[in-house]
Amino acid sequence: MGVHQSLAPARLLAQRLVGEPLPDPVAVVRHLGAVQAQEHTTVPWSVGRRCAAASVDDVVDALDRGGVVRTHVLRTTWHLLHVDDLPWVAAATGDRVMAQVLPHVRRQGLDETTLLAASDVVVLAVREAPGCTRDDVARRLDDAGLSLRGDLLAHAVMVAELRAEVAGRRDPGGPHRYRPLAPTPPADDVDAARARLAATYVRGHGPASAADLAWWSSLTLRQARRALADAGLVEGERDGRALWTDVDAETDGPVPPALLLSQFDELISHVRDAEVRAEAGPAYDVAMTSQGLVVLDGRLAGGWRRQVRGGRLEVEVTVGGAVPRAARAALREEALSLARFHGLDDVLLEVR
Repeated sequence: MGVHQSLAPARLLAQRLVGEPLPDPVAVVRHLGAVQAQEHTTVPWSVGRRCAAASVDDVVDALDRGGVVRTHVLRTTWHLLHVDDLPWVAAATGDRVMAQVLPHVRRQGLDETTLLAASDVVVLAVREAPGCTRDDVARRLDDAGLSLRGDLLAHAVMVAELRAEVAGRRDPGGPHRYRPLAPTPPADDVDAARARLAATYVRGHGPASAADLAWWSSLTLRQARRALADAGLVEGERDGRALWTDVDAETDGPVPPALLLSQFDELISHVRDAEVRAEAGPAYDVAMTSQGLVVLDGRLAGGWRRQVRGGRLEVEVTVGGAVPRAARAALREEALSLARFHGLDDVLLEVR
C-alpha cells in the first residue's frame, strides 16, 4: 500500500467524503476553504456530495443565497469562496498569484501599468452594471481605449478579482456573471493570513505536506513551511514523508470500495506528486483527462465520463485493471447518486 492510499482514512474523513456530512453547501465551501471550480458543470457534485444536497439546483441556489462567489484567488483558476473569507485569503495569496499573472501577460506584450489600468476599468464596469458578463466588460475596456480579448482579458479581470473588489457566479450551462464587492481590509497581516490558510487547508483536506499546501495556495515551498509552522499544526513523519495534521482531527474514517468524484474535486490537492503517479500508474493520466476521478479503496484508479441520453444518465468508467465485485456494486450506487443529483432516475453504468 502506498503512502497516499494509507492516508485515505484520514483524508477522506477530513474532506467529508465519508462520515458525517456537512449541514449545507455553504458549510462545505467554508470547511474546505476554497473549492476548485473552473468546470462549472461538475463542481456542484463536489459540493453536494459532502452535504447530501438533493440536487444540483439546491447547491447552486444555496451557494448564491449564502454569499459564495466564484473567483480567482488561490491560483490562476476558478474557485468557490465565501465572500467573508475573501479579504484574508487574498491577503495571503494575492501577491503570489500576481507573480504568476505578470510574466504571463508580459510574454504577450502587455505591461503591468496597462494591466492595472485595465483592472480599474473592470472594477468600475462591474460596479455600474452588476451581473455583467465578460463580453460586457470587454466592451467597457474598448470604450476606455484598452481593448483586450481572450487570455489577456481574462487576466485583466483576474487582477480585479485579486483586489477582492469583483467576483461572480456561474450557473451550469450559463455565462459567468460578475458582481461588485465592497473592499474590506483584511484583519490579518500577511503572515497571519497565511497561517490561517494553512490551518484551513489541513482541517479541510487532512494530513498534508508543505508541497501540498504550496500547490493548492500558490505559496512558495518556503512560505508554505512557515505558514504550517505558524498555524499551530502538528508535524510528524509517515512513510518517510513530513506531514502536518490538525491536533483535533479525527483520523479513522471508513474507506469506501469506490468513489466517483468530479475531475477537479478538492481531493486533487493530494494527487499532484510523483508518488501518487507511481501508485496510480497509467490510471493517473486517464483520471486527469476524464470528466471525473475514480477512487477504488482509497487509491486513484481511473476516470469516468457521463452523458444524458433518453432521460437516462450513462456513465462510462475506465480503470487500470480488474474491478472487484464490491467495487462494481459501489460504482453503481455512486452512479445512481449522481443521476438523482441531476434529477434522473435511471442510469447505465459501463466499467472497462
